[in-house]
Formats: sequence, structure tokens, C-alpha cells
Amino acid sequence: MQKNITPKNNKTDGLVLKVLELILYICIIHFGYYIAFKLELFSPLGYDQRNIEAYIKIMPYITISIIFILLFNNVFKMIKKSFIEIIATMSIVSIMINIITLSIAFFSREFALPRSLIVQAVFIHLGLLVTIKYIFVRILRKSRGIKEILIVAPIESKEIIVTKILSSSNNMDRVRYYVDPDKGEYGKLIYKVDKIFISDLLDTKVKDEIITKSITLNKSLYIVPKTFEIAIYNSEIIQFSDIPTFKVENLQFSLEKMVTKRIFDIIFSLMGIIIFSPLILITSLLILVTDGKPVFYTQQRVTINNKKFNIIKFRSMVKDAEKTTGAVWASHNDDRVTPIGKLIRRFWLDELPQLFNVLKGDMSLVGPRPERPFFIDEFSKDIPNFNYRLTVKAGVTGLAQILGKYSTTPEYKIKYDLMYIRNASIYYDILIIVETIKKIIVGTLQRGENTEESYEEIKKKYNVKEKTIDDLLEFEYLK
Repeated sequence: MQKNITPKNNKTDGLVLKVLELILYICIIHFGYYIAFKLELFSPLGYDQRNIEAYIKIMPYITISIIFILLFNNVFKMIKKSFIEIIATMSIVSIMINIITLSIAFFSREFALPRSLIVQAVFIHLGLLVTIKYIFVRILRKSRGIKEILIVAPIESKEIIVTKILSSSNNMDRVRYYVDPDKGEYGKLIYKVDKIFISDLLDTKVKDEIITKSITLNKSLYIVPKTFEIAIYNSEIIQFSDIPTFKVENLQFSLEKMVTKRIFDIIFSLMGIIIFSPLILITSLLILVTDGKPVFYTQQRVTINNKKFNIIKFRSMVKDAEKTTGAVWASHNDDRVTPIGKLIRRFWLDELPQLFNVLKGDMSLVGPRPERPFFIDEFSKDIPNFNYRLTVKAGVTGLAQILGKYSTTPEYKIKYDLMYIRNASIYYDILIIVETIKKIIVGTLQRGENTEESYEEIKKKYNVKEKTIDDLLEFEYLK
């Protein structure tokens, strides 16, 4: 009789806990308004019954908006986020909730709801939300425990992969084993870990074996996708008789999507220019006073269908920065950046003039970042699919900018760009713009740091000792 080796399924999606957390957020947000009513900070005469009744009338609508805003900002998926990232997310949540509350009051003609109340509520909600979220994250991390990871990848990728996994784990995941499938046995190691990380450089047969065994053992799988695997993402299933297939469309946007996206770009770029005009003026004066002319910097970039255009940015580098070096990819600690340039780069202010590029039609608000013709040619030599990103307009921000880092390689950036193209929609664009704002807040609170630690620095930080045992690497975590 064959023994059943399939482990018991203890998997849970945490839905009950998320519902409880949602209910708690709804309660504390309404409680926050109650506190604002009681404080009366900006209302010397106090709030009367008429003000309270106006709020009570729109409470159901506020509650519905709270649910949508929390879901939109992925508040229930923050277990690995740092405290600074929690602050950034909850800042956006608090502002959005109170803007929506103000809008609801206006359109429902409840003018008795005091505007001064909203100003107080933004800060009260921020404090309450950050506190509750931090407590929830701490509880979840403690109950979840530390998970161990097996990495199956070429040995040449060891330092890059281990560094990236540990630097993003927030001490919740530990790399236990690293094995090159061409040099060592990985089958028995799957039993010993909680998660398996699979490189995109593995042979298809090896990848299939690992996936099959991991699914059988109820292990979590993390697979770095190849370009073609991203291309079939969200594809429609079509049958030819009883043969299932994925219908893979080309990467170009439909005419309807292009028109909708263009209208969105015109409206919001124009709004951005109006809203940020004082900031644009102040930044121009700062550059002019501290470093002289020119204030703006134009450079040829490539957008949809290999079309070339001149991108407009605030000048953040010394004049004639590439006069002697030629085209050079900017680095994080580039010594060509001026003192005022470091400041405006930290807050992404150097990108503001690109709103004029968007209004003109050269760019979109969201899309793959435009590269220079020289780098397009260079990257295309080593990355055959790099030109796929030219099937859509270049963007001021994009998926690679919010999920990647300054040091993210072109190989990974093209994957993010293709993921965006496959999922592009107005909703997705708004989500990326909001995430960009969060990233600016995080960068500001972290004093602009967005660098990645080296392999040796990561090992020292987590007190990791690396040892080789029978053609595999084992990582020991010292106390």
C-alpha cells in the first residue's frame, strides 16, 4: 500500500482577520471625527448640534468610501512594510478619506459640516491609523514566524539574489539553502524549507520538476518570469475543440484605450501644471540663484514607435555634464549632481517640467521611463525584448519606478514595463501615481536613501555565515 506523503493543508488566506481589521479601521476613523468635534481646535465658538447632524447624515457614505480607499491602498497587505512605509501609506489614506468626506458633504449639500473639522481629522486619523496598523503588523509577524527559503538558480547569481531577498524581507524570511541545479541536488531540500525561489535562468525541465514537487508538498513558490511568461499574463483562454490555448494579443493599446489614456493625460497634466506652478517657479529661482542658467535641461529620448523627442527637466547636474564622458547612465551618488540638484532629485522635483511633455503629447503620465537612443541601442544588444517597451508612450512614472530601485538593472526594468503594458488601465495608472507619491514620502522620511546594500553588508547586518556542503550553499544565522 502506497503511503500518502501529501501534507495536511493548513493554508489560510487570513480573510477573517482582514475583515476584523477593516471593521476596526472604520470604527477608529469615525472615532477620529468624534475626537475632532470634541477638540474644537480651529473653532473658537465650538461645534453645535447642527454640525454633528450634518456628519451623521453622511456617515454611511463615508463608511463606504473608507472601504474602497483602504482596499485601493492595499492596507491589508503590509506585513513586510517598514514603519516609514506604513506612515507614507496611512498619510495618503488619511488625506484621501478626508477629501472624499469633504466632497460628499458638498455634493449632498451638507454645508454645516465644518471644514476646520476636516483639517483636524487628517492628523488625528493619521495618528490612529499608523498606531493600529503598526500593532497589527507586529502581531501578524509574531504569529507568522520566520520562513526559510531555498533558492534554485545559477551560482553566478548568488550575491544578487540573496541580497535582494534579504533586503526586502524585513527579517521575516531567511535564505537557508542556495543550489545550482547543474551542480547540486535540490529535491530533498524542498522538504526542509517553507518557500522556493526559482530563477528565470533555469532549464524548463528543471523548473517543471521543482514546481510539481513544491505544489505536492504545499510549498510557496516564487518564480522569476521570463518575458514570454509575462506576455501570456491575463490572456484569454481559447479552446480549439478540446485543446486549451492562451490567446496572446500584441502589446499595443487598443484605439479606445489610447484615446481614454490621452484624455486622462491632458486633464491631469493640466491640473498638475496649475497646482504645482508655485513649486515650479520656486525651483526655477533656486537653480538660477545657486547655479545660474540654464534652469531647464533638454535631452533627446525615445518614446512610442521609436519616436524621438526632447524631454524637459530641471537641470540638476553641472553644466555640460557629459562633455568629456559622452552618454553615461546616472548613478545614485553621481558627483556631477549639484547641491541644489541633490535637493530637487530627492523630492523628484526635477521631473515636474515633464508635465509639459505630457500635455504636448510626447509622453504619458504613466508608462515605461523614456531612455536615450544610445542606451536603447546598447540594451537591445543584450536584451532582445527591450524594444517591446516602445509599443506604448513613455511615462513620467511607471511600475519600474515604484517597485524598483535606482540600481534596478535594465533586465528587470523591462519585466516591470511589460507587466504594466499587460495590465494598463486608468485605474492602474491612478494606482501607480498614488504609489509614486508614497515613494516620494518614504524617500523624504529616509532622507532620500534608496540604495541597496552589498552582499557583504547584508550578511553582516543579519549575522549570516555562509558554508558549502556537498555542492550546495547553506546559510547559518548566528544569534
